[in-house]
Amino acid sequence: MHTESVVLEHAGGAPRAVTLRAPCGRDEIAVEGVDTQAAVELLDRLLGGTGAARMAAADRDALFAAVHRRCWGDRIVATLTCGGCGEPFDLSFELTTVQRSLRAGARDWRPSGDGRVVHGSGAAFIVPAAQDEIEAGAGHPRDALARVAAACGAAGDPAPVNEALEQGAPIIDLDLNASCPSCGHEQLAQFDIQSFVLQRLINERGPLLAEVHLLATAYGWSLDEILALSRDSRRALAAMVSDSHASTAARARYRWTP
Repeated sequence: MHTESVVLEHAGGAPRAVTLRAPCGRDEIAVEGVDTQAAVELLDRLLGGTGAARMAAADRDALFAAVHRRCWGDRIVATLTCGGCGEPFDLSFELTTVQRSLRAGARDWRPSGDGRVVHGSGAAFIVPAAQDEIEAGAGHPRDALARVAAACGAAGDPAPVNEALEQGAPIIDLDLNASCPSCGHEQLAQFDIQSFVLQRLINERGPLLAEVHLLATAYGWSLDEILALSRDSRRALAAMVSDSHASTAARARYRWTP
């Protein structure tokens, strides 16, 4: 799998490119939730620092899109249940296509390169960071939007801030039109890249532990040694051990004594 460099467009100072380390078992097994705090902790591990709490949601989403491409590829495939006929069906799209579309949606507001979004008239708002979101969410939910708006340098009605951020610092949090191929029923499907990637890692906890058990049994390695392997190396080794076991079992079925 390729290594992708991601430009952080909303960092304080000039935009800078960062490269995520390939995830290992320690990173995967440490994921315990899908909220902003869990997102910050995983990105800090993969970036080898403690700067994710100061990142804007748009930059974090770009990094999570890179994590998905690194682990599973660019295509998102999700199975939905039709609200009309109750049948399951797949919804799929390319992350790069979504990201291009979001960037093309900027009209009046654009990133300034110094952690703000600016309007053609000269108006500007600070792009909130993860720590702003976490602090805003710690109080009463009713006041969360107002607290985020205040962190952006606005007071009162948060609507202008929302419009500015949607154009100048868009996140991969979408309502997608999904049509059932069986009955034609149309429904909205909500997708956000942060919770999708984190939940996918959580859902893979069982297969991860199965790979750990397989490699520990085959090679006598410790848990720490196996979890230190990159995701790609661990999965490749586990597949080879599994194939070897399958070949041995197949030969045993055809062994006979005259």
